[in-house]
Amino acid sequence: MIVKSREIEKGIKKLMEDENERRTRVKEMSEKSRKTIMEGGSSFTSLGCFIDDVMSNLS
Repeated sequence: MIVKSREIEKGIKKLMEDENERRTRVKEMSEKSRKTIMEGGSSFTSLGCFIDDVMSNLS
């Protein structure tokens, strides 16, 4: 299947619009993801628990 350059250009322009729903959702998910790795976030806490568990089982 060959996609014409006009179709690619149209798709890119649509994604770049400020009012684009997908772009808004990506920004929201990006912010949520950033919060998980900050101190107190779920990923931060889980990694800390994992490290503690590994360290306690090394002895």
